[in-house]
Amino acid sequence: MSEISFKNLIQVKESLDTCFKCSFCKGNCPVSEQIFWETLSPRGKMLILRGLLREQGDLTKRVIDSLYTCTLCGNCDNTCIAGISVTDVLAAGRRDLYELGKAPESVKSLIKTLKASGNVFDLSKEDLDIFGLNPDKEFPKSADLLFFKGCYANYHSIPHKSTMRSFNILKKLNVDFTILRDEECCGSPAYLLGDMDTTRRFCEYNVSKIEETGACRVVTACPGCYRVLKQVYPKLVGKLNFEVLHITELLAEYIDAGRLVFKKNGIDKLNVLYHDPCELGRHCGIYEAPRKIIESIPGVNLEEFDKNRDEAKCCGGGGGLTISNPNLANQIAQTRLQEAEEKNKAVVTACPACQLNFSASKDKYNLKVKILDIYQLIDHANDLR
Repeated sequence: MSEISFKNLIQVKESLDTCFKCSFCKGNCPVSEQIFWETLSPRGKMLILRGLLREQGDLTKRVIDSLYTCTLCGNCDNTCIAGISVTDVLAAGRRDLYELGKAPESVKSLIKTLKASGNVFDLSKEDLDIFGLNPDKEFPKSADLLFFKGCYANYHSIPHKSTMRSFNILKKLNVDFTILRDEECCGSPAYLLGDMDTTRRFCEYNVSKIEETGACRVVTACPGCYRVLKQVYPKLVGKLNFEVLHITELLAEYIDAGRLVFKKNGIDKLNVLYHDPCELGRHCGIYEAPRKIIESIPGVNLEEFDKNRDEAKCCGGGGGLTISNPNLANQIAQTRLQEAEEKNKAVVTACPACQLNFSASKDKYNLKVKILDIYQLIDHANDLR
């Protein structure tokens, strides 16, 4: 294939040419820690993409699968001594594969579902129960604050519970907020898998619906939604007329203002490790807000994983890996959970996708570790005011 076919890779050609082939990017790669094939390492993927751009290789199934065997966690970016964003290069490669019709069938199938139903679970809006609430009775049509729920929270039982707890927290604090009655996927899955047209479609739709509510702040409990709303939407439609927050940022604000206070009889001695979600932490820099919340809850002792913040290990559930290789995603989660099990600590995270993959891995490998989302922890604290 000629260079013209790889229009997205051409835009990152300088990064591909700058790569030292030094292998430092493999040091904290969740895939490389599980599988030792060079083609699946960040360096191997960079070499594959450079070869394709130079017409030195073919788009075989093995090549294509290798480019989707990645969580896009960003750890390789942190360890690259040449200062390259390896994940940006891989994302460009995926966009070319998708536009060429060469993406794996599992990816094409998910995108087809996403386009047809507006969510990754292929469920109709009639199947959606807004936590047993009547939207028209429970929420105003306009408000300064809008809660963006996201696909996982709407349609999957585990994240659904997490977001229900988020709703309850805001209601207990007498926060005036609204929701989108006809919300669609934020577009994060399409973005990660390489379909920019579908990403733009969801972006333009959701932005127009949010603007109709008059909201000046949009908050979400999903780091995937948060990253796309905050970082990708402005690139597609220009400056947004609203601020985007993760709910941990909002709750940390309330703690600082004395609006969110936990009384001492909520939790009786719980030792936890906080897991930094890749999209919330490494990609968006939100590290302290979740920790502030956890440390504010009496009875909870916060400790750290050996690798945390910028160096935090991925849960394995990012980058569409649960679609292309769910077994590998579970294996990656297992290593994170085993550390918590050895330390005899519960795992707390602020990401529904992390919680979902952790839960699947825990069941698969029969691990004895408690997995909590941060909103569940707040809910256990009970006496917030």
